[in-house]
Amino acid sequence: MHTPEIIPDSLNDLKYPEQLTLWSVRYWSDGLRQSFSPYTTLQEAYWKAKCPRVLISLDSFLSLMVAGYSRPVDIRCLCCSGISKDEWRILQSLVAAQHGQEPKIAPLISHFMEPATVRIAQSSILEWAQGLKDCGLILPTRPGVMKQSEPNFAKSGKVVQLRDYAGADKATLH
Repeated sequence: MHTPEIIPDSLNDLKYPEQLTLWSVRYWSDGLRQSFSPYTTLQEAYWKAKCPRVLISLDSFLSLMVAGYSRPVDIRCLCCSGISKDEWRILQSLVAAQHGQEPKIAPLISHFMEPATVRIAQSSILEWAQGLKDCGLILPTRPGVMKQSEPNFAKSGKVVQLRDYAGADKATLH
Protein backbone atom coordinates (compact mmCIF):
# COMPACT_ATOMS: atom_id res chain seq x y z
CA MET A 1 0.00 0.00 0.00
CA HIS A 2 1.36 3.42 -0.98
CA THR A 3 1.10 6.11 1.66
CA PRO A 4 0.98 9.69 0.44
CA GLU A 5 4.05 11.81 1.04
CA ILE A 6 3.69 14.11 4.03
CA ILE A 7 4.99 17.53 3.05
CA PRO A 8 6.61 19.38 5.96
CA ASP A 9 5.04 22.72 6.78
CA SER A 10 7.44 23.95 9.43
CA LEU A 11 11.14 24.75 9.56
CA ASN A 12 11.43 22.26 12.44
CA ASP A 13 10.01 19.43 10.30
CA LEU A 14 12.72 19.78 7.65
CA LYS A 15 15.99 17.86 7.38
CA TYR A 16 19.09 19.73 8.58
CA PRO A 17 20.31 20.79 5.09
CA GLU A 18 16.85 22.22 4.34
CA GLN A 19 16.67 23.92 7.74
CA LEU A 20 20.05 25.62 7.33
CA THR A 21 19.22 26.70 3.79
CA LEU A 22 15.74 28.04 4.55
CA TRP A 23 16.91 29.71 7.78
CA SER A 24 19.68 31.40 5.76
CA VAL A 25 17.26 32.69 3.13
CA ARG A 26 14.93 34.02 5.83
CA TYR A 27 17.75 35.58 7.87
CA TRP A 28 19.23 37.27 4.78
CA SER A 29 15.75 38.57 3.88
CA ASP A 30 15.16 39.85 7.43
CA GLY A 31 18.42 41.78 7.14
CA LEU A 32 17.15 43.42 3.97
CA ARG A 33 13.75 44.22 5.47
CA GLN A 34 15.12 45.55 8.75
CA SER A 35 18.25 47.23 7.35
CA PHE A 36 20.90 45.20 9.16
CA SER A 37 23.78 43.21 7.77
CA PRO A 38 23.17 39.47 8.07
CA TYR A 39 26.63 38.50 6.87
CA THR A 40 28.48 38.03 10.18
CA THR A 41 25.84 35.66 11.54
CA LEU A 42 25.48 33.80 8.24
CA GLN A 43 29.25 33.51 7.87
CA GLU A 44 29.51 32.05 11.37
CA ALA A 45 26.70 29.57 10.65
CA TYR A 46 28.37 28.38 7.46
CA TRP A 47 31.80 28.15 9.10
CA LYS A 48 30.26 25.94 11.78
CA ALA A 49 28.63 23.84 9.06
CA LYS A 50 32.07 23.64 7.38
CA CYS A 51 30.70 25.35 4.25
CA PRO A 52 32.25 28.82 4.24
CA ARG A 53 32.04 29.35 0.46
CA VAL A 54 28.27 28.75 0.27
CA LEU A 55 27.43 32.22 1.57
CA ILE A 56 28.72 33.91 -1.59
CA SER A 57 26.37 31.91 -3.85
CA LEU A 58 23.42 32.35 -1.49
CA ASP A 59 24.00 36.12 -1.42
CA SER A 60 24.39 36.24 -5.19
CA PHE A 61 21.10 34.41 -5.81
CA LEU A 62 19.12 36.42 -3.26
CA SER A 63 20.55 39.71 -4.55
CA LEU A 64 19.48 38.74 -8.06
CA MET A 65 16.05 37.77 -6.76
CA VAL A 66 15.59 41.20 -5.18
CA ALA A 67 16.88 43.00 -8.27
CA GLY A 68 14.91 41.00 -10.83
CA TYR A 69 11.65 39.88 -9.29
CA SER A 70 8.51 39.76 -11.41
CA ARG A 71 6.17 39.85 -8.41
CA PRO A 72 6.57 40.03 -4.62
CA VAL A 73 8.39 36.93 -3.37
CA ASP A 74 6.97 35.20 -0.31
CA ILE A 75 9.97 34.77 1.98
CA ARG A 76 8.73 34.42 5.51
CA CYS A 77 10.15 35.88 8.72
CA LEU A 78 12.29 33.67 10.95
CA CYS A 79 9.48 33.35 13.47
CA CYS A 80 6.80 32.45 10.92
CA SER A 81 5.45 28.95 10.87
CA GLY A 82 4.78 27.34 7.54
CA ILE A 83 6.82 27.29 4.37
CA SER A 84 5.71 29.37 1.41
CA LYS A 85 5.47 28.04 -2.13
CA ASP A 86 8.25 30.43 -3.13
CA GLU A 87 10.50 29.09 -0.37
CA TRP A 88 9.76 25.56 -1.59
CA ARG A 89 10.61 26.62 -5.14
CA ILE A 90 14.01 27.89 -3.98
CA LEU A 91 14.69 24.70 -2.02
CA GLN A 92 13.56 22.49 -4.89
CA SER A 93 15.68 24.41 -7.41
CA LEU A 94 18.67 23.55 -5.21
CA VAL A 95 17.55 19.91 -5.12
CA ALA A 96 17.32 19.88 -8.92
CA ALA A 97 20.81 21.35 -9.18
CA GLN A 98 22.25 18.83 -6.72
CA HIS A 99 20.75 15.92 -8.67
CA GLY A 100 21.84 17.04 -12.15
CA GLN A 101 18.36 18.16 -13.19
CA GLU A 102 19.35 21.63 -14.37
CA PRO A 103 16.35 22.01 -16.76
CA LYS A 104 14.00 22.01 -13.73
CA ILE A 105 15.62 25.12 -12.18
CA ALA A 106 14.30 27.78 -14.56
CA PRO A 107 10.64 26.70 -14.36
CA LEU A 108 10.81 26.82 -10.55
CA ILE A 109 12.36 30.27 -10.16
CA SER A 110 10.51 31.77 -13.15
CA HIS A 111 7.44 31.96 -10.91
CA PHE A 112 8.90 35.06 -9.26
CA MET A 113 11.83 36.23 -11.43
CA GLU A 114 12.02 38.06 -14.73
CA PRO A 115 13.23 35.86 -17.63
CA ALA A 116 16.60 37.64 -17.98
CA THR A 117 17.21 37.29 -14.23
CA VAL A 118 16.31 33.59 -14.34
CA ARG A 119 19.06 33.00 -16.90
CA ILE A 120 21.64 34.71 -14.70
CA ALA A 121 20.36 33.29 -11.41
CA GLN A 122 20.66 29.68 -12.57
CA SER A 123 24.45 29.82 -12.25
CA SER A 124 24.13 31.08 -8.67
CA ILE A 125 21.74 28.22 -7.87
CA LEU A 126 24.17 25.71 -9.39
CA GLU A 127 27.11 27.11 -7.37
CA TRP A 128 25.02 27.28 -4.19
CA ALA A 129 23.81 23.70 -4.61
CA GLN A 130 27.29 22.40 -5.41
CA GLY A 131 28.74 24.20 -2.38
CA LEU A 132 26.16 22.54 -0.14
CA LYS A 133 26.75 19.17 -1.78
CA ASP A 134 30.54 19.45 -1.41
CA CYS A 135 29.99 19.87 2.34
CA GLY A 136 27.71 16.84 2.54
CA LEU A 137 24.54 18.92 2.83
CA ILE A 138 22.27 17.12 0.38
CA LEU A 139 18.72 18.43 0.25
CA PRO A 140 16.15 15.62 0.06
CA THR A 141 14.03 15.11 -3.02
CA ARG A 142 10.38 15.76 -2.28
CA PRO A 143 8.22 14.73 -5.27
CA GLY A 144 5.04 16.03 -3.62
CA VAL A 145 6.52 19.51 -3.33
CA MET A 146 7.59 19.43 -6.97
CA LYS A 147 4.01 18.59 -8.00
CA GLN A 148 2.72 21.57 -5.98
CA SER A 149 5.17 23.88 -7.73
CA GLU A 150 3.94 23.01 -11.22
CA PRO A 151 2.86 24.10 -13.74
CA ASN A 152 5.39 26.74 -14.62
CA PHE A 153 4.28 30.02 -16.13
CA ALA A 154 5.06 28.93 -19.68
CA LYS A 155 2.56 26.09 -19.35
CA SER A 156 -0.15 28.15 -17.69
CA GLY A 157 -0.07 30.91 -20.30
CA LYS A 158 1.39 33.76 -18.23
CA VAL A 159 2.65 36.54 -20.42
CA VAL A 160 5.68 38.60 -19.54
CA GLN A 161 4.84 42.19 -18.76
CA LEU A 162 7.17 45.14 -18.54
CA ARG A 163 8.19 45.87 -14.98
CA ASP A 164 7.07 49.17 -13.48
CA TYR A 165 10.27 50.57 -11.97
CA ALA A 166 8.38 53.53 -10.51
CA GLY A 167 6.76 51.12 -8.04
CA ALA A 168 9.99 49.35 -7.01
CA ASP A 169 9.83 50.89 -3.51
CA LYS A 170 6.65 48.86 -2.92
CA ALA A 171 8.44 45.54 -3.48
CA THR A 172 8.27 43.15 -0.58
CA LEU A 173 9.75 39.80 0.22
CA HIS A 174 7.06 38.80 2.68
